[in-house]
Amino acid sequence: MTPTTTPYTCVVQVLVLLYRQDGRVLLLRRAEPSYRGQLTLVGGHLEDGEWYDQAACREVREEVGVRVDPKHLELACTAHLQTPDGQRRLALLLMTQSWSGEPRNCEPLRHTALVWADPGEPPAQAHPFTRALLRQFVTGAPRANISLAKEGWT
Repeated sequence: MTPTTTPYTCVVQVLVLLYRQDGRVLLLRRAEPSYRGQLTLVGGHLEDGEWYDQAACREVREEVGVRVDPKHLELACTAHLQTPDGQRRLALLLMTQSWSGEPRNCEPLRHTALVWADPGEPPAQAHPFTRALLRQFVTGAPRANISLAKEGWT
């Protein structure tokens, strides 16, 4: 008799780089106590029953109020993240240079500001996961395994 194994499951994050012609990408300054002041990428978690591109477009609309056509999303990197508590997440980093509307802070309880940043020189306040994903984007690396130390997570 062959032993059965439990299928691996994890949280899936969809993150979107809104990439301007001047080479800058949009980051969000977080307001929540555990992330206060840190800069993160636009995005969130895949919800049950969603396709990843639909989730990405939904997150962009919810967080910064712009509309992205899924056909304008390009997969920039797939990353497997291990958090300090051992949880693992799969992140799909998508990029677009095309959207309609002007980005604005649509979630003022979660974010305090929008920041356009150079992905090659992210601000010091960038969350470690954001910094790691931006490094992957700049180098063109299509995949990454990222493990964050406890002091780098919050």
